Amino acid sequence: MEQGTKKRKKKVTLADIPHVGRGTAAGEWFRRYWLVVGTTCDLYDIPQAVKVLGEDMVLFRDEFGKLGLLGLHCSHRGTSLEYGDIEDGGIRCPYHGWLFDVQGQCLEMPAEPKDSKFPQKVKHLSYPVREQGGLIFAYLGPDGDHPPPLPKYSPLVDRSGQRQVEPVRYCDYNWFNFLENSADPAHICVLHRHAGYGEQSWGNHFFAYRDMPEFQFVETDYGMKVVMTKPGPTPETEFADEMSLALPSIIQVGDTEFVHAKLDAAALMRHGSQCEHILFLTPNDDDHFMIFTVDYYTGPDPRFFEKLKELRARETPKRDVKEDDKRKYMPFKGNIRQEDLMTQSTQGVLGVREEQLGVSDRGVIKFRKIVVDAIETVLRGGAAKGIVPKERANDMIQLHSFAGVRARGAAS
Repeated sequence: MEQGTKKRKKKVTLADIPHVGRGTAAGEWFRRYWLVVGTTCDLYDIPQAVKVLGEDMVLFRDEFGKLGLLGLHCSHRGTSLEYGDIEDGGIRCPYHGWLFDVQGQCLEMPAEPKDSKFPQKVKHLSYPVREQGGLIFAYLGPDGDHPPPLPKYSPLVDRSGQRQVEPVRYCDYNWFNFLENSADPAHICVLHRHAGYGEQSWGNHFFAYRDMPEFQFVETDYGMKVVMTKPGPTPETEFADEMSLALPSIIQVGDTEFVHAKLDAAALMRHGSQCEHILFLTPNDDDHFMIFTVDYYTGPDPRFFEKLKELRARETPKRDVKEDDKRKYMPFKGNIRQEDLMTQSTQGVLGVREEQLGVSDRGVIKFRKIVVDAIETVLRGGAAKGIVPKERANDMIQLHSFAGVRARGAAS
């Protein structure tokens, strides 16, 4: 347990959740998990500056292929290592040539005496880094030499289907606004009725504005599962759409191929969802975050991702905007991501904004409590919820997501 965590005695509140800097309640909690900091396809032989949980760092791969995540500013006089050279087994600061390996150990100081032991004494800030399924994970926790196992997320390690890593999205509002949006399925029926959900025959029926599905919220060992159901085509069946929120900031949905790829209701009833759409949110700081997205498809169409990209490109806002309408996010209706951006970025920060919650907000209320309890557990010295124990390091982590017809009352 870190010193800043030991000193904290006050009770965690909702106002603590959005803040992720070192020494904050949620910041110390976040640092118990592996977080995505980059993608394999975007990391070449050029160092990348990245901010994670308020810390400025540089991500790079040395000439032998090893990944490194170091403090951005050189230990010598603070120059940015984003402009360093990848050579001689590490990254070399352009200012005075100090060379650091991927563990942050200083290897060379060209201006120091040849027999100096000074380089051996300099250990630059560094964090463990791993690759999985095209994503680059880092652990910023208190014991970097003995981090917990990196979970083997099924969509990232399963080899029987097709996988694509989408372009990284960068957002300039608080990360929790996006995450808890997924615990609020009622917004799908209202906000997204002009977009993919409302345009589908199954979606318009299932997510009807005036006849919403039944919502259930189930706590799991990794976070929470959202279960949406309606009566199926026969008395013993039901239409179901399930999604998951895994701590600290992961969302997985199973209806992407029907919402975006526009598969018809017959396909939904015939075989159900065959695409897992998993999103990893990584806060840069309290006001910015990144979304890393992977799609994993197990269906028969070899051009599925190509078609998905083409159809998403057509999802443009459809409402005409009046000439004197200067509102920042206009137009937004008709594009799911634009609709989410408008609503979430204009909410304000949890703990500061004023709210009046109703019965339909019970999923948001439940998920917030799960997060607060998880943070409290870590601050008391317990294990973070959802962390994989070492004895289960090789287990496949399967999050719940599903869209289709199933036996009434069945669980995924």
